[in-house]
Amino acid sequence: MKTWQKKLIHIVQPFFKKIESVHGIDHAEKVFKNAQMIAKDFPNADIDVLFAASYLHDVGYVNLKNGTGYHGHHSVDWVEKLSKEQDFPKEKVSLIKQIVRLHDKQKLKGKLPSEVFIFHDADKLEAIGAIGLARNFAFSGSIGRRIWEPKIKRKPNLPYGGNISAMHTILDWEMKKEFYTKKGKKIAKGRRDFMRAFIKRFFEEWNYKK
Repeated sequence: MKTWQKKLIHIVQPFFKKIESVHGIDHAEKVFKNAQMIAKDFPNADIDVLFAASYLHDVGYVNLKNGTGYHGHHSVDWVEKLSKEQDFPKEKVSLIKQIVRLHDKQKLKGKLPSEVFIFHDADKLEAIGAIGLARNFAFSGSIGRRIWEPKIKRKPNLPYGGNISAMHTILDWEMKKEFYTKKGKKIAKGRRDFMRAFIKRFFEEWNYKK
């Protein structure tokens, strides 16, 4: 690990201690591993940029009240600030900010650097499958949301499924995520198949049919 990478992890650790664990150091590490895996199909991808984005994309959660709302623009501000506090390659800051600004968009549009698509998929893989389900339930509990709110009508047009309950978010946000890289799409398919089976079983049990 490079010196600046070690320093970056040291700098952001206090942030991770202030936000719920779902968006903490474990998530950052797994996103970077996902990004490295996907980047093998992109020989020119900048791994340094993907590393920095992995550890900075969620620090904006420290600015949110009760963990709800959009954090991306806050994270971009922190990228600008924290990049000045270490020996990070300054010429790469602009791309890192672009990745962080777009990482939580439901859909990406237009011609963008490959790193944006790589990182988007790497982060979104953490939101689906068994780990994605576990993270959604843990996050909902941390902000006081119920597992499911059957009396509240689903509103798919709302960001994060409205943050009404864990299942609202899973059904109307996580299950609808777009993936852009070949490897991201392949992994996402298997994880979504698992989620569909889980959702089916969940509502069978909820309605006392199992």
